[in-house]
Amino acid sequence: MSLHFIEQMAPLLDAADESEWFGAIAGLAETWGFDKILIAILPRPTMRLEDAYLRSTYAPAWRRTYDDEGMVHIDPTVVHCLSRVAPLIWSPDIFTTTAQQSLYEEARSYGLRSGVSLPIHGPNQEAGMMCFVNDSSLTEGFRRDVNAVLPNLVLLRDLVIDTSQRHLNTYAQTLLPKLTPRERECLKWTARGKSTWEISHILNCSEAVVNFHMKNIRTKFGVNSRRAAAVIAAQLGLIDPG
Repeated sequence: MSLHFIEQMAPLLDAADESEWFGAIAGLAETWGFDKILIAILPRPTMRLEDAYLRSTYAPAWRRTYDDEGMVHIDPTVVHCLSRVAPLIWSPDIFTTTAQQSLYEEARSYGLRSGVSLPIHGPNQEAGMMCFVNDSSLTEGFRRDVNAVLPNLVLLRDLVIDTSQRHLNTYAQTLLPKLTPRERECLKWTARGKSTWEISHILNCSEAVVNFHMKNIRTKFGVNSRRAAAVIAAQLGLIDPG
């Protein structure tokens, strides 16, 4: 890593808060010819795509359309970044289905014509992507420009992974299911292999009460079984499985 690159990264490394941090990233991208960027990261493997930590300079109207129509589930750049590690330069031929072609056409109307997506795979099982985009025509000149700055983009991606941790942790905390003390107890004993009958005796309540708490727990975690909820709760540190 050159001294010049380290100097360029100083605003990112020294950012006092999230706004300053993201502003530094956007500023660096602009110096390399990209006027729009997106960072999307799933802090935990169990999270839904819709709950990803996301910051972008895309048009708000496009972000609303993208979210409202569930385009994250058909976007080939998302599929690539969740399953691959190599950068993906956008081209019309990666948008193969009718729905994907429609997505690309609409994105272009918002100035998202040409870009490169870099997968994010972090040290704590984070997964996501960084996209660097502009409104240039997809020509050989654009490809040459991307190839010239790609080493910088990859290094920036790696620094973003490292410096994003406190922002991801803060964000993830806001998404944790809010459990009552009794729900935590039910989950703890479930994780330790206890049946409904056994938990009811441990907590000195009826089986109906235990089942009531378990139903609420499954709803809060969005799962169909108490075992799945217990596993997730243990992974998130909400309970001590013992």
